[in-house]
Amino acid sequence: MENLLKITIVLHVIAGCGALIFGALAIILKKNTPKHKPIGKLYFWCMTIVFISSIFVSIVKGLLFLFMIGIFTYYATLIAYRALKLKNLHNGQKPHIIDWLIEIIAGITFLGMVVFAILLLSNQNDGGYVAMFFGVLGVIGVYRNVKKFITGQTESMYWLKKHIGNMCGSYIGAITAFTVNQADHIPLNPIILWIGPTVIIVPIIFFELNKLKSKTL
Repeated sequence: MENLLKITIVLHVIAGCGALIFGALAIILKKNTPKHKPIGKLYFWCMTIVFISSIFVSIVKGLLFLFMIGIFTYYATLIAYRALKLKNLHNGQKPHIIDWLIEIIAGITFLGMVVFAILLLSNQNDGGYVAMFFGVLGVIGVYRNVKKFITGQTESMYWLKKHIGNMCGSYIGAITAFTVNQADHIPLNPIILWIGPTVIIVPIIFFELNKLKSKTL
């Protein structure tokens, strides 16, 4: 088991580095260049390896928080990927079973993260603020997606907004994992390392989405 754990950690680090590189390239190249799609696929598969390896490591080492954050990040990756398969929701297309399963599993996990945060805060553990932040953010995301599945979609560019927003969101998770793992070498408060990437990249997401909105008006 120890050798398997070491191999998994190595794969996790390699895939994580790949995700950081390919994610940055995908954002820079954007969708209107021929290289965006293949690089985006490389990013997706790197994140898939990161997710699987993080789940394994968190279970073996009993790292519940790593387990939840791994699901949070991969949830955003999956939603971004599935958005490309759900381009016609506004024309009556129905979400697939896999889409419902993703939302159900993610919803349960994010609610669990909120409960976990409450337990940490009740024990005066500052890590509860981080858990609550990502837990609430995840619950809101699931609620919005499920609501659209039930009530239907009216925007024709819904899928592209979902793709951009969630891919950038998953990249936030990748960067956050990197900064937290390098906490010993970065002289900043742990809370800043956890939430900093979100605070920096979210405005970029809104900027891109606003540009897309102005083009579709």
